[in-house]
Amino acid sequence: MRFLRDRHDVTTAGFGPSPFSEVPHVEIPALPPQRWGLIGRLLAAILLVLRWYWPLTRINALDRVTSRLVGSGDWDIVIAHDVKTIEAALRLKPRHGVLLDLHEYAPRQEEHSLLWRLLIAPYFRWLCRTKVPRASAVVTVSQGIADEYEREFGFESTLVVNATPYYELNARPVSAPLRLVHSGGIAVQRRLDLMITGVRESSANVTLDLYLVGGDSALMRQLKELAAGDARIRFREPVPYDELVPTLNEYDLGLSIFPPTTFNLAWCLPNKFFDFVQARLGVIVGPSPEMSRFVDEYGIGLVLHDFEPSSLARALESITSETVAKWKTASAAHADALSSESQATVWEELITKLTAGRLTAK
Repeated sequence: MRFLRDRHDVTTAGFGPSPFSEVPHVEIPALPPQRWGLIGRLLAAILLVLRWYWPLTRINALDRVTSRLVGSGDWDIVIAHDVKTIEAALRLKPRHGVLLDLHEYAPRQEEHSLLWRLLIAPYFRWLCRTKVPRASAVVTVSQGIADEYEREFGFESTLVVNATPYYELNARPVSAPLRLVHSGGIAVQRRLDLMITGVRESSANVTLDLYLVGGDSALMRQLKELAAGDARIRFREPVPYDELVPTLNEYDLGLSIFPPTTFNLAWCLPNKFFDFVQARLGVIVGPSPEMSRFVDEYGIGLVLHDFEPSSLARALESITSETVAKWKTASAAHADALSSESQATVWEELITKLTAGRLTAK
């Protein structure tokens, strides 16, 4: 949006108020997905069980309302986010087609839930087989996910990583003790306990600050109980996103270690990874292929041998301040190349190809 609004006539549509005051916005009411209240929800559940998906798209209240509210525009291109929006985007019939941002691998988005795997995953696979190929262009956030979409459903995706806007910051001198940080949401699948345990097991002169979004949840309480008794580990209040990178700049190393408990985590290349780069930090990651590739290519940190807490503990004990300084310097050197502004050029190339008719739906 920050890139495209300066080059094109852009309108946003979504739940809540406009994210940009100077950009026209259509607010979509937060309606239940189905029409007709309880009867509609029951009918939708039956259709999901029977796998009769075409009627399901017909009774989707959000798709109908979105089409009605946004359909008054004469759109050249509709950029749709997530597979759930593809039906509404296609109904708008933009002149040059739909550009679909699938983000993660939709058919395995909530695979930790048995009910989701039984009811929603088959529906998302149907959308990927029947609706997504009607988009004129598709983007996703990692090469492994793009490869899986092509292998499973036959459509190609353009890689647009979930990078962070560029910040004009300097790499700070390395602290003593070494200051570690992790930020983001909490979920059982992310196994944040492994990072906490790794620090607890380490004799290294380090601290770990956690900026976690999750409130007073049961999982948050469990993580705090795990860290209890180790004064080096502290839970900080979350900060607004526009304050996050300057806050992270006070640290030395960002931890982005997520075991492959789900397909999307196995191939994750999260926003927090790029937050650490913009904050001019070194980065420690597990052997996740997407993050490992960036760490190795740009020399900005360390890839652990496995996801065990002991590996993190031993790594922290072996790292020198000189090595951390090199990593921080490398992050500073590559912050521009790894910023969202550099990724925005990919969007512009796609927009140019769409308007020139060089990208069309199958």
